[in-house]
Amino acid sequence: MKRQRGFTLLEIMVALMIFATAAVALSNSLSEAARSTGELEKRQFADLLAQNLLIDISREGYGNRNIGETSLAGYDFVWRRTLSDTPEPSMRRVEISIQLAGEDDTLASRSAFMAKQVAK
Repeated sequence: MKRQRGFTLLEIMVALMIFATAAVALSNSLSEAARSTGELEKRQFADLLAQNLLIDISREGYGNRNIGETSLAGYDFVWRRTLSDTPEPSMRRVEISIQLAGEDDTLASRSAFMAKQVAK
C-alpha cells in the first residue's frame, strides 16, 4: 500500500495557534485605530471652535465673557479666553483654550495678537 502524505494534527494545531495570535493582534490594532479616530475628531472640532472664537473676537470685539459653553458636532465644549499684555502697548495676546465639558484635558488651544481696541 502506498503511504498518504498530509499534515499531522500537531502541525494543524500550531498553524491555528499562529493564525489566532495574528487575528487577535490585528483586532486590537483595529480597535485602537477606531479609538484614535474618535479622539482625533474631538480635537479637530475643538480646534475649529477655537479658530471660530478668535474670528468672532476680531469681528465683533472682545466682549466681556472669558468663559463659555458651546456645542459643536454633538460635543459639548467649554472654552476659556485669556487676555495678556504684550511689550507693544497697543497689542494684546488673546488665547483660547477648549476642553470637553466635564473634563480637564485641553483639546485645543489657539492664540492671536490683536489691537487693544477692537472696533465693533
